[in-house]
Amino acid sequence: MQIIGKPHRKASAIRVTVPAHWILVVLLSGIFSRPALPCPQSQVQRLYEEAQAARARGDLAAAERSYLEVIRRGPGVANAYHNLGIVYFMERKYADAAAALEKATRLEPGLAEAYAMLGLTRYELYEPEKAAAAFRSALRLNPQDSNALLYLAKSQLQQRDYRAAAKTFQSLAESKPDDPEVLYGLSLAHMKLMLEGVNRLGEVAPHSYQFFLLLAQDAETRGDDATALKNLEEAVRVKPDATGVHYALGSVLARLGKYDEAERELRRELEINANDSLALWKLGELLLRSNPQEAREVLERGVRLNSELPQLVLAYGRALARTGDTERAVEQFRRVVQLAPEEDSVHYHLAAAYRRLGRSEESKAELARFEELAKKKSERRQVTARQLIELSRDAQEAADALEPSFSPAREPAHH
Repeated sequence: MQIIGKPHRKASAIRVTVPAHWILVVLLSGIFSRPALPCPQSQVQRLYEEAQAARARGDLAAAERSYLEVIRRGPGVANAYHNLGIVYFMERKYADAAAALEKATRLEPGLAEAYAMLGLTRYELYEPEKAAAAFRSALRLNPQDSNALLYLAKSQLQQRDYRAAAKTFQSLAESKPDDPEVLYGLSLAHMKLMLEGVNRLGEVAPHSYQFFLLLAQDAETRGDDATALKNLEEAVRVKPDATGVHYALGSVLARLGKYDEAERELRRELEINANDSLALWKLGELLLRSNPQEAREVLERGVRLNSELPQLVLAYGRALARTGDTERAVEQFRRVVQLAPEEDSVHYHLAAAYRRLGRSEESKAELARFEELAKKKSERRQVTARQLIELSRDAQEAADALEPSFSPAREPAHH
């Protein structure tokens, strides 16, 4: 069951308020089945049962009075303090709840639920160090308590111990890989760590090319290529011979449709490192638009350097097909299928190559595979696939503008 809460009023705090009903249903489901009292005192037993019944029907004031009377008559009963702490928590009397729950854990150190409840109370009081300690105690007694683990991670976020929080959320993600609350917390912890690194770099080297590169990568992640371009131009100005800077600048320029400028930047990258297979791939992709023969030569160099990069092998196959070497193009496309079985675009190129070779049945099979894989991706990708498939044979031969390349999400990083 997910814990869905409201943001805390403090803007500086990473905080979620815990709903009272969740506490009752999830953390404390075992309390009612516990023996109420260790002694046979019928009057105290009756008071305890009245308190339980009052809490169950939502009469918290009556439950509080009854639990207090139970404690007055039997001050050594841990369950009474535990249940009183629950009532105080539900009444949002967090300081009183903490005192009652602390007493419960002193009387019965093995009461895992009381430690978990105490952790939630300390969390609400914005005492993250004490909350984390209580959750660790609960987890030592009951390692399977995923809710205690979740709130341990959230307490670590409150402490701004982002490294520990990321580790805890990652542990939780192994058992709950699709839980939005867990994925949000894990992402937040990593984002905070990243921002700490950016701030530190900005403090020690605010005018370094690395700082501008980092700002550019952040902008690219947000889809802000215009800002990325400005920061990359600053990085090139600061250190024009840095490895990878011209590649990054060329990539952004290409996305912005500035192909001539992008080509110049990629050639500069290759002047710094002639054996950069990623730069050869990107340059070859650009040259496919204007000079397929040179693209073939550039991409062939790249494949000799790195035959395991599917993006590069696919581009090389496209260059071979453009220059009429269809049989060899098929070999390269089949290689991409082995390297990246989930990639849809290669099946489109295989279909086109088989069609040129007169192998119509194989061409139809590859188009069907192209559409099948595209359906598993975004709706936009599926629409594009459908448009390509519906083109006539003559139109397909001239459809360079629609020709799919490798999925952008799989573009390798250049560091």
